[in-house]
Amino acid sequence: MRFVERALGVRLDYRPETLPVLDHYLEQARGATSERVEALPVVAHMAGVYFGEVIRRRHASWWRMDGEDPTYWQLEFESVHLAFSPVIFVREALSRGPGAEVGRDLAEDSLSGDPAALDLDEDDREVVAARLAELPQVSENEYYAPSTRLEVIDIALDAVRSRRLAAGEETDAALEPGDYERGDD
Repeated sequence: MRFVERALGVRLDYRPETLPVLDHYLEQARGATSERVEALPVVAHMAGVYFGEVIRRRHASWWRMDGEDPTYWQLEFESVHLAFSPVIFVREALSRGPGAEVGRDLAEDSLSGDPAALDLDEDDREVVAARLAELPQVSENEYYAPSTRLEVIDIALDAVRSRRLAAGEETDAALEPGDYERGDD
C-alpha cells in the first residue's frame, strides 16, 4: 500500500474500487521489475497479497498459506470450489513480455491450467468456460489487470450459482479448508 501511495499519491483501502489504481501501478512497475529482476518478487508479493485481500473481503474465502513463500499462497472460496493464487497472477502480469493489443480469450486463458488460472470443480469449469466465452476478447493489459480478474471471479461465482439454481441445488456450498486438501478435489 505504501509503494502505491508513494508512486501514485493514492491510498489503497482494500475496496474493489481501488483495483484500477493497482492496475495502473502494476503497469508502471512492469518496466521497473524487468530492469531490476530482484524487485519482481517483492512487488509481486506486495501487490498479489493486497489483490487477494480485496477479494477475500468481497467473497467468503480464506488464505491457504502453505509455506513461507507468499507466491504459492492461495485463496479458497467457501461458497464454490474455486481457488487461485493472487501472487502468481500478479507475478505473471509483471513478467509478461510486450503483448498484443487484443486477443486474450477470458474463458480459455482463465481456466487453462497454468499456475495463474482458476481452479474449479470439473462440472463448474464447463459452465464458467461457457459464460466467459460469451465475453469479447480483451487486450493483454486488460487480461492481466487485477480489476479484470476480480470481474472474472465474480462471473465465475455467478455462473456456478446459476447452474446450481437451475439444477435445484443449494446455490452456495459451505466449504471449509479441509475440503480443499490435496486429493479431495
